[in-house]
Amino acid sequence: MKFSICIPNYNYARYLGRTIQSVLNQQDAEFEVLVSDNASTDGSPDVVRKLGDSRIHLHENVCNVGFSGNLDRAARMATGECMIMLSSDDLMRAGALSAYRKLWQHLGPRGATAIASASFDVVDADDQITGYLGPDKTLWTESDRLPELEKILGAPVYGVPAGELLRRCLPQMKNPFNFAATCYASDLYCRVEGYGGGRLINPDKWFHWKVLGAAEMAYFVDEKLFAYRWHSSNQGSQENATGALKYMVDEYVSTLELDGMVLEKIGLTREAVAMWFVENDVARHGLSTLARGGRVKARRILNFGRAVYPQYVRRNPKAWALAFLLALGPAGQKFAQHAYRSYSQDNPPAPQH
Repeated sequence: MKFSICIPNYNYARYLGRTIQSVLNQQDAEFEVLVSDNASTDGSPDVVRKLGDSRIHLHENVCNVGFSGNLDRAARMATGECMIMLSSDDLMRAGALSAYRKLWQHLGPRGATAIASASFDVVDADDQITGYLGPDKTLWTESDRLPELEKILGAPVYGVPAGELLRRCLPQMKNPFNFAATCYASDLYCRVEGYGGGRLINPDKWFHWKVLGAAEMAYFVDEKLFAYRWHSSNQGSQENATGALKYMVDEYVSTLELDGMVLEKIGLTREAVAMWFVENDVARHGLSTLARGGRVKARRILNFGRAVYPQYVRRNPKAWALAFLLALGPAGQKFAQHAYRSYSQDNPPAPQH
């Protein structure tokens, strides 16, 4: 089988060569590397051309088409049975494609309706490991583990029917997959019409939700097959810097655009999704933002929730608590910070592998 490694790029010449080389170093797998450059101004296309490998294909956009749009530009070049969207500053670890090849060979015809992700290292600008991100244990449980696949891949493997995984994601408004580490059948990408360009910051969550609505099975391989780079100019950092509203708009639009037939299939209502949006993205997000010192951002989050779903904000106890703390001014922020520190001490992060 053949993998299409789609790499959207904009002004990451510093990292792009290392990213592509990490794919070219893969053994025991057939692949193509598809780079879509989004009108970079830093000489990124020259980095690609200098590698001089026939497996690399470069498309240069005449003008910047946005983040989501460029994801689809990269994907349109794909000719493989499976696709991976790899950020142009991230890395593919040795054995990543071999592991996915073994998984899809085991699945056989079922691979046409499958999506899988994996754990990854977090690295800094100089490739030094600073952390690890594995399966979210609120979404992937021990009862989901598949001993047969674990023998084949030599690592913990979780498997969940796609509809059931989506049902677990929506109450928490979570993305079950890691962007750079996620592999899916090209047929699934086509069935959901790709990313669609309808999100400002986090198009991958919406895309993964759409794929879960069309897929049959979802898998997670708890082996560090990729490395996610965290630095001052990557997508996650930019999201933090731009404030809350772009993120909130993305999340709100998702509550409107979730396919009604998919919701009916998995036994959920649009009203429930709207209430979960208020609980997680308005109330909880607002309280944590206030506790971290972002009083102005927290007020914007609450006001956005009141504007789009006033009836659910009025009925949410945490939203009432947020409004009360904001009304107290600096004293409310200090109280939120104290409560947040106490919660963090009582609920330490899971140990890293």
